[in-house]
Amino acid sequence: MSDTSESTRESKARSVATNTPSHHLSAFSSQYQTGLLFALVGCVLFSLKPIFVKLAYQAGGDATSIMALRAFSSLPFYLVTLVFLCRKQTTRMKLRSHGFKAAMIGVLGYYMASFLDISALSYISAQLERLLIFLFPSFVVLISWVFYGQPPTRTVVAATFVGYTGTALILVQDFQNLGSSVGLGALLAVSSAFVFAIYLVASKPLIGALGSSLFTSVGMGCAGIAILIHLYFNGADIRTWSVELIGIGVALGLFCTVLPSYFVAAAMARLSPTELSLTNNLGPAITAAGAVLILGELFTVWHAIGMGLVIFSVVMINRTKK
Repeated sequence: MSDTSESTRESKARSVATNTPSHHLSAFSSQYQTGLLFALVGCVLFSLKPIFVKLAYQAGGDATSIMALRAFSSLPFYLVTLVFLCRKQTTRMKLRSHGFKAAMIGVLGYYMASFLDISALSYISAQLERLLIFLFPSFVVLISWVFYGQPPTRTVVAATFVGYTGTALILVQDFQNLGSSVGLGALLAVSSAFVFAIYLVASKPLIGALGSSLFTSVGMGCAGIAILIHLYFNGADIRTWSVELIGIGVALGLFCTVLPSYFVAAAMARLSPTELSLTNNLGPAITAAGAVLILGELFTVWHAIGMGLVIFSVVMINRTKK
C-alpha cells in the first residue's frame, strides 16, 4: 500500500512538473497578447488627439476652451475611479504618503504639457506636432544624463541626430506651406515634449508605489481640476461655445483621454517598458493617416522620409534602453 501511494505521489509530481511550464507559458502568452491589444488601442486613440484638436479649432475653439471641454468630459471618470480605489485602507495609506507628489506631477504632465501641445496645434500641422512630441525619449535621455549621471551611448546620440534630421525635413516643408508661424508652433510642441519627459522621469517611482490605475486617476483628476481653474481665471464665456465644439471636446475627453489612459495603464501591467514603447511607434503613422484623410493635410515624400527617420530614431533609443 505504501509503495502504491508513493508511486501515485511520484506520478502526480511528474505530471505537475510536466504541465506547469506549459500552463505558465500559456498564461504568459495570454497576458502578452492582451497587453499588446490594450497598448495598440491606447496608441490609436492617443494618436487621434491632434485630429480632434484641429477639428475643435475649426469649430471655433481656442486652447483654453478645448482643454476645458476635455476636462469636463474626462474628470468625472477619474474622480469616480479614485473614489472606487480608495475604498481600501491600503490605497488610502498610499495616497497619504504619495498623493501630493502624484497630484503635482499629474498637473505638470497633463495640464502644462497639454496646454503647450494644444496651443502648438493652432500653428502647425497635426503630423508635425505628433513627430515633435514623439521626440520626448531624447529628452528623457538628456534629463537622465544631467540629473542621474547616465550618459547616452553613441547609438543613442546617433539615433537622436537621425530623429532631429527627420523632423527638420518636415519643418522645412511646413515652413514653405504654412509660413513663419510654424516656428512658434514647433517651439511650443518641443516645450510640451520636454515637460512631458520630465513628467515621465518623475512619475516612474510613483507608479511603482501607487500602481498605474491609482496614479493615473490622481494625476489626471488633479490636472483636470487645474484646467477648470485656468478656465475660471481666463474669463471665458462658455455660452459662446457651439454645439459642434462641445461635441468634439467631449469626444476628445472620452476617446482620446479617458479610454486610452486606462488602456495604456492596463498594458503597462502586462508588458515591459520596451514592448510598450514599440507599440507607440505606430503613433505618427496613425496621426498622419488621420490628418490626410480627415483634415486634408499635405503628405509629400519628404513627410514620409522625415517620419521614417523619426520612428527609426525612437526605435533605436528604446532598444538601447532595453
